[in-house]
Amino acid sequence: MIPRKLPPLPPIRDLIRVYGLSADQKFSQNFILDKNVTGILIFKEAANISSAQETGLHNLTQATQATLAPDLTPQEQFQSPLDNQNATIRLLGNLPFGIASPLLIQWLKMMALRQGIFQAQNQVSMTLMFQKEVAEGIAAPPSHPQRSRMSVMAQALCNVKMAYRLPASVFVPRPRVDAAVVHFEQKAEPLMPGSLEKLEDVARFYFNKRRKTMGHNTARMVKAAPHVKPIVDEWIAEGGWDMNMRTQEVSTEQFCALARKLDQAQIKIPLP
Repeated sequence: MIPRKLPPLPPIRDLIRVYGLSADQKFSQNFILDKNVTGILIFKEAANISSAQETGLHNLTQATQATLAPDLTPQEQFQSPLDNQNATIRLLGNLPFGIASPLLIQWLKMMALRQGIFQAQNQVSMTLMFQKEVAEGIAAPPSHPQRSRMSVMAQALCNVKMAYRLPASVFVPRPRVDAAVVHFEQKAEPLMPGSLEKLEDVARFYFNKRRKTMGHNTARMVKAAPHVKPIVDEWIAEGGWDMNMRTQEVSTEQFCALARKLDQAQIKIPLP
């Protein structure tokens, strides 16, 4: 029996009209109807995509199938990349702004533990859309004013770059903010192997007082938990720290070094 191809899906605008669909703000839904924009997502940043993550109209899924898999049978189009060993997976997502950050954190933790699609034999990259300010924070290098806890966590596991920005005008309905796409390429050797929990705790503590110096924040940590002092003193000595640095000036490698020491000593970070 000769496998038949799936018929082409109708244009998104037609689906909206036929089914009376509308974006729901409580779900942070903002649709992209312009095929030129979804085409950029496919062609510019996500060649060889294996999975598209989105809610709503699945217009990225349509663009992916039309661009990368026009001649595949239905069975081939819906085959899981996990059916193959040593899979190279490109995860593409137009994520609702309201859940984009916690979803990224969840995926990073799965990546650190090599769970799900991030299991050991797979090499995964992600191309994800965020609110512009959030995207800038994720990709922010040391000394950038928007550097944050999420910058450190993402850059510990991935090479992160801002791919491009999208104005609010490309979305329907138009949101109050612009968007940006961030590309995450998994590091062959992560700076924080294993669980990200300790690194998240360290980054959360220091970035809670982001404008204070490292000396101030470190003294605050030791005061709250005196048992961490030997570990912190060793970390400072090995790193040749300038304790007048501000939190956002500290490199991801330096935060990871402290997190590894605290993790090895099984020392819990106090709440900020």
